[in-house]
Amino acid sequence: MFDTEMHINTFVILVIQVIVLFTQFIYYLSKPQDKSRKRFLILTITYIAYNLFSGIFPDSQFSISIFIQNVIAYIVGIVVAVYFIFYIYHEFKINPFKRFGVKTLFWVLTISFVVLFVFPYYLTSDLSFSKKLFISIPLFISISFLYQVGNQLKELYIKSDPQSDKSNKSLPHCKMKILAGYLGLFSISLMPLIVAIGDYQSVEQPVVNFGFLIMTIVYLVEIVNISRFENNLIIELSNNQKTKGTITINNNIKEQILNGLINFEKNEDFLQKNIDIKWLSKKLNTNTKYLSKTINDYKQSNFTNYVNKLRILYAISKLKDENDVIRNYSIKSIAEECGFNTAEAFSRAFKNYTSQNPSQYIKELYN
Repeated sequence: MFDTEMHINTFVILVIQVIVLFTQFIYYLSKPQDKSRKRFLILTITYIAYNLFSGIFPDSQFSISIFIQNVIAYIVGIVVAVYFIFYIYHEFKINPFKRFGVKTLFWVLTISFVVLFVFPYYLTSDLSFSKKLFISIPLFISISFLYQVGNQLKELYIKSDPQSDKSNKSLPHCKMKILAGYLGLFSISLMPLIVAIGDYQSVEQPVVNFGFLIMTIVYLVEIVNISRFENNLIIELSNNQKTKGTITINNNIKEQILNGLINFEKNEDFLQKNIDIKWLSKKLNTNTKYLSKTINDYKQSNFTNYVNKLRILYAISKLKDENDVIRNYSIKSIAEECGFNTAEAFSRAFKNYTSQNPSQYIKELYN
């Protein structure tokens, strides 16, 4: 394809993986401290490198020698296999071989590759002969790992809570993730066998990538579910905060406060100077929170505006009375009569309620 050795199957797989890489990179940037996201991002990159180099190499049209091309193709295959094992170990927290970890696996494959493949291939230029010498090592290792790691994944699958899909929304596909990991392990374990049989790119790439594609689907579903879980958690926390700040008042206490406010207005206690919510709550045998909420709910105002409104309504009713001498008072005297400490405070409150200054209002009354 595109005048290279790349098969159409390999190209389609590469396109899918590049899209996944872009999506995963954005997801990783949203929480770079998440090691699981970082591991899957790197795993995706290794698969892309494997498919790219295995797809285009070897090809005589490149200026690089066929020898180097084959070495590179085999190296990326070793890298993706070793990193896949690293990913499985850390993602599922397993260690099937106590004395044969990922580093040991890497060095065994690297040394075997150099000794049994690179040197013979360089000396003889016989790819088939070198491949036969080397392939027995990764083939034996793949069978061993498939068996041992597969058993541990099987145990995890059996031990995983059957209700985890419902009870743990942060990881809603625990069993599916383990199963996908096993399929990935199985498909990549077939790589040495396919290579040993022959160079069949149209078969090798789909088989080796099959498990990873399943892992990708499960991983993307997990991303969506985790995002939903986090979003629901934020909404829940927000609602809890709102609920936490909400005051619930017993109906009897509420009725007591409302009756007290009726008497407060009827007795014109609001005309007293220097009254505040503490004073009124004490007078009504309640607390400031209950009184404030009741005024907010039933008077659609805070305490200060509520009292000021009562005082302004009182002033207006007195000023409209032609027989009341208050019309002849100064603004300062009217303010004191209505419970305000200063003429400025009275004028400000009066204008907020009537959109006019007291002097203008009085003038219009005379006219």
